[in-house]
Amino acid sequence: MVAINFGEVDSAIAFLSSMAIILGAIFVVLEIRDNKKMIEAATEQAKAAAIQADASAQQTKQNIEIADMDIIMRLYEFANTREVQMSWLTVLSSTVNSFDEFNRLPNEDQVSFYQIASLFESIGVLLDRGIITLRTVDDMFLPQTGWKKMKPFLDGIREQTGSEGFPYFEKMNAALERQASATSPN
Repeated sequence: MVAINFGEVDSAIAFLSSMAIILGAIFVVLEIRDNKKMIEAATEQAKAAAIQADASAQQTKQNIEIADMDIIMRLYEFANTREVQMSWLTVLSSTVNSFDEFNRLPNEDQVSFYQIASLFESIGVLLDRGIITLRTVDDMFLPQTGWKKMKPFLDGIREQTGSEGFPYFEKMNAALERQASATSPN
């Protein structure tokens, strides 16, 4: 019969338990290292994603600026067509001091006033939406000159319709007047 020495079994079990604890501790240390490496890798990946997102945002901003400049240049090209320039000359050479005088103009001259007012209204909308700057408007177009020459016509449209006839043209003119008064020496 085999005799079991329980003292040796206890020692063997204690040794195996100690080994299991040591191996478990080694496993935990290795897992912590792997987790640390994974966290570092994830952090680097997040940094790279942030850099890429910033680059994408910059590219989008540049694309918007290019599209805005394209709109401005197309509007400028339109404003420099013979037809618009003829309308502009008609407005500049007119001596309309009232809406009644405007109504006595030939239809072709009246159309010139509407065309130029609509042009400046369009520019005013672009300004209001932030697509064009006040400085660009002031540099490329002469809205204040147009506003002064067309004031009787614009007032008459407002009176006749009971509403703002060309509100963005008016807002643009007001902004240009504020800019002029802010930069002029007192």
